[in-house]
Amino acid sequence: MADSPPESPERREARPRQPMKDDIEGGKGSVFYRAHSYHTKVPVEGLRQLIEHYTDPGDVVLDPFCGSGQTGVAAVLTGRRAVLSDLSPAAVHIARGYTARVDPNRFKQVASELLAGLGPLEMDLYGVPGGRIEYTVWSDLYRCSRCEHEILFWDAAVDHEEGSVLKTLSCPVGHGPFKKTDLHWLRSQRVHENISLDGQAARLVRPVEATGQGDRVERADIPHWYPSVPWESWREMWRAQHEVQGIITSADFFTPRNLYALSALWSAIGQVEEDSIRAGLRFVFTASVNRASRRYQWHPRRPTNVLSSTMYLASLNYEFNVFSLFRRKLATITDMYRQTWDAPGSCEVYLGSAEQLTWAADGSVDYVFTDPPFGSNIYYSDSSFLWEAWLGEQTDVAAETVVNRRLTAELGRTTLDDYEKAMSRAMGEISRVIRPGAWASLQFHNSDDAVWSSIQNAVDSAGLRVEAAVVMDKGQASFKGLRHEDKGEKVANFDLVMHLAAGTQPDPNAQRREVDRTEIEKELREYVAHQPASRRTTPWLHSQVMRYLLAEGASPAGWSFAAVESLCSEILERRGNAWNLPANSK
Repeated sequence: MADSPPESPERREARPRQPMKDDIEGGKGSVFYRAHSYHTKVPVEGLRQLIEHYTDPGDVVLDPFCGSGQTGVAAVLTGRRAVLSDLSPAAVHIARGYTARVDPNRFKQVASELLAGLGPLEMDLYGVPGGRIEYTVWSDLYRCSRCEHEILFWDAAVDHEEGSVLKTLSCPVGHGPFKKTDLHWLRSQRVHENISLDGQAARLVRPVEATGQGDRVERADIPHWYPSVPWESWREMWRAQHEVQGIITSADFFTPRNLYALSALWSAIGQVEEDSIRAGLRFVFTASVNRASRRYQWHPRRPTNVLSSTMYLASLNYEFNVFSLFRRKLATITDMYRQTWDAPGSCEVYLGSAEQLTWAADGSVDYVFTDPPFGSNIYYSDSSFLWEAWLGEQTDVAAETVVNRRLTAELGRTTLDDYEKAMSRAMGEISRVIRPGAWASLQFHNSDDAVWSSIQNAVDSAGLRVEAAVVMDKGQASFKGLRHEDKGEKVANFDLVMHLAAGTQPDPNAQRREVDRTEIEKELREYVAHQPASRRTTPWLHSQVMRYLLAEGASPAGWSFAAVESLCSEILERRGNAWNLPANSK
C-alpha cells in the first residue's frame, strides 16, 4: 500500500476531448505481458493509446479494478500519475511488482547471489549425474472397476504416434472402455523426465534411468515455512475430485519436492534486506508459483499452460524444476525493470474496494480506465488462491463484485441484483472522483443480456453517459475471454470498451427505447458486408449488436449471445465459423 494518499488537487474542468472511436489493437508479446500471469490482462500497448488520447503528461489516471496493474504500467511509461486499487491482495502485489521502480543491475546481482546460495539444494532436489532434471511428467494411476488391475493413464490413453489423448481407457487385460469417472483413482506416478546434461541438449528418459534423490522428498523433511491454507468446498472452483486426490490445503497443489524448493526460495527472499529488491524477488516468485504447481497440464502434441478458470488437476501434469522456472522469470522481469527504471511516470497502488475510494478526493482524477469483473465469468479469489496463500492474505470473498452460486448467504452469496448494486456503487465513486468534463473508459463483455443490462443500469445511475463503444482486441484470450459455457453463459475472445462522459445527472425515471428486430437485422447485414471473415463469427456479431444498442441508448434485453446467433441463422449463411450474406442477397 502507498505510504499516503495522493494530494487533493484543485478541482478544475478537464480539457475538452472527443471520444476515441477507433478499435484498439493490443499485442501479447511484450515483456509486460509475459512477466507475470494474471486471470485477465489488458495489453499495455492498447492502454497507452487510450491514456495518450484522453490525458496529458502529468495527469492522474485511475483504475479501481486494477488487476495486474497494466493501466499503471502504461501510465508510468507515458509520464502520467497512476492511482490503482483492487480488493485482491494478489492483484495489489502483482500491480506493485509491475509498477515498482527497481534498479535492474542491483536486482540481478542480489538474485544471482541468492540463487548461488541455493545451488547445492537444487542439485539435492533435481540433480542427476552430469546434469539436472528440468521437468517430470506425472500420470494418474487408476484401478480397474472389474478386475482390480492398475491402469496407468499414460499407457492407456496417450497415443504418441497421433499426438492425442483418448477419452476412454481400457485395463491391461482388456476390460473397458471406461471413463475416468468409472475408475478408482489410486495415486500419481512418474512416467517421464526431461534432463539437461552438461554440454548437451535436453533429452527425455524414463524415470527408472534417473538417479536423483529429490523425488524421495517427504513433506516432513521440509525445514522452512510453507502455506497450508484450507481448500474448502464452499469455493466456486472446488470439486469433489480434489478430495479424492488429497487436495485439502494449498500445500497439496505441489509435489513435496517442489514444495521444498519453493519454501527454501521464499525463506531466502525474506532475508534480503533491501525492501525494493525483496519485493521484486517476491514478484518473481509468484510469477513462478502456478507453473511450479501440479496444475500445469502435459499434452503430447503441444505444451499447455495452467488450466484456465479451474483448479482442476489434469491426469497428465508437469513437475517443473522450481529453480529453472525462477531463473527464466527472473530474466524476463529484470528486462522489464530495465524498461521502467527511467520511465517518466509514477504509480501508487491501494488495497481496497472500488466501491469506497476513500483515499481519492472529489474531482481529483483526469481519466479512468477500468476492466471490472464480468458477472460470474471469473472467480478471482479462487483463481488467486495459490498466490494469496504464499502472500499470507486472502481476498474478502463476500466483498467481491461477482455473481457466485456456491456460497451460502452467511458466507456472502451474491446474485445478479447484488452485482448491479455493487457496480452502481463503483460507478458512483468513479463519477465522484473524476473531473468535470473528463472521460472514463469501461472495458466489458458478456454473452448474457441481463448482465449487460446490469452494467448499463450501473453506468446510468452514476450520471455517466456512453458516447462510444469500440473493440479492444487483446490478441489473445484471457480467462475472461476464453470461449466456454457455464450454465449457458458464453464469453467472447475480445472485449468492448465503452467511453463514458462524466457530468450528466442521473434520471431514475429514464426509459430506454426498445429496438425493433428489423434494426438489428439491418445492422448485422451491413456489418457482414464490410468485414473480413475473421470478424464475422458469432462473438463478433454479438459484440456489434451490443455496440449498436449502446450507441442508441437502447436496452440490451432480449439480445443475448444465443438470440443473436439464432437471428444470424435466419438471415445469414454460415461457412465455417464465418457468417455471410445469402448468395441471392444484393
